[in-house]
Amino acid sequence: MAEHQEKLLAALEDLAAELGRGPTPDEIDVNTDHSITAYREAFGSWGEALAVADLEPPAGRRIPDEALLAELRRLARELEKTPSEENMRQHGNHSINTYKHRFGSWNEAIEAADLESNPDRTERSREALLADIKRAADDLGRPPTRREMSEYTEFDPITYRNRFGSWNQALEAAGLDSRPAQERVSDDELLTELQRLADELEKPPTTTDMEQKGEFSPSTYYKRFDSWNDALEAAGYDRS
Repeated sequence: MAEHQEKLLAALEDLAAELGRGPTPDEIDVNTDHSITAYREAFGSWGEALAVADLEPPAGRRIPDEALLAELRRLARELEKTPSEENMRQHGNHSINTYKHRFGSWNEAIEAADLESNPDRTERSREALLADIKRAADDLGRPPTRREMSEYTEFDPITYRNRFGSWNQALEAAGLDSRPAQERVSDDELLTELQRLADELEKPPTTTDMEQKGEFSPSTYYKRFDSWNDALEAAGYDRS
């Protein structure tokens, strides 16, 4: 991830920690040194920036269904084809997770917008993701962790989260036992993983580092330690 994106994420995470929730675009403009436009340019959309930081949009900021569908149609006209998830990430104004949460799946959102879907391609992609999980499980003799998957697939953990909702749900879709619930993961395990990742990167990790290369979800750290900076402090690193 580019240094500029990391700075934007750090400012977003700090403000979220102060507010106790995901900030609004107006709060970003007023309370940080960065503009909402900077987030949209760096991450493709404000929703995608929130998703990368593992933050939920604040209550009361629900985007109307018709606005989501209108954005799909706009993108389809611009690209002259039915947009893919990657098209929305790169050129759209909303997070693909918003579409999946609202309509159930990307293809169902496409159909709701009266655009032609391509279910066969989606299913093949899903099968490829699950096949890699099963292959890793066969080699390891147990369900793989998110970090271990980097050895078995070209897809990063964010791809699994976007497609299945979470790493545990991806494991379950592959017919494997998911990792025990987060309350059964000890604080020591979480902090040890932070320290391991810091040693690997030779710097305190960001939430994106943990999402892409770590074993646990950044949201687990938020729920256990209240903020990412508090988790870093508990692991022995200076607050950024």
